[in-house]
Amino acid sequence: MSSIKNIQEKLGRFKLKNKSKHQNRNIKAFSIEKASTIGIVYNATNRDEADTVKKFVQYLREERKDVLSIGFIDSKDSSNIVKSHLNYVYFDKRNLSKMLVPKGIEVDNFINKPYSILIDLNISDCFPIEYISSLSNAKFKVGAKGAYRDKTCDLVIDIDGNNEMEYLIIQLKYYLKMIKN
Repeated sequence: MSSIKNIQEKLGRFKLKNKSKHQNRNIKAFSIEKASTIGIVYNATNRDEADTVKKFVQYLREERKDVLSIGFIDSKDSSNIVKSHLNYVYFDKRNLSKMLVPKGIEVDNFINKPYSILIDLNISDCFPIEYISSLSNAKFKVGAKGAYRDKTCDLVIDIDGNNEMEYLIIQLKYYLKMIKN
């Protein structure tokens, strides 16, 4: 990471820390069956992983859930790659401030919506996704064990042996069906 980008991220983390202090959310565990709204945040740069998320969103829609996913594409201009539509919102480097903080109406709407469950499908470090996941008003946040997710998520899943998004989704389905509420 370049020294400029490193400084930008540190400033972004400072802003995130300050905003997190003022966050007030009511935590409540939800099973997939009981959840009415589900938000999914992920890194959409890898097309295979983006397709995996689309299949997962389709599964959740078949379960009659209101689902919205937001994917970060690590590119200066992703408009020629994908377009936001229905259940899929995308943002790229053009939607980042100088502090690498995601900005825009779609990002703000995603953060402010009180989802029953927020699913963080990010496996590696990506500050824009961390920012959205950390500030989300979701009642129940789930994701893979490690990095920022250990503090942000209410339920973390250990996938040390297999760092594939598809494996994480299988584990999330399994554990979210086990919750009784």
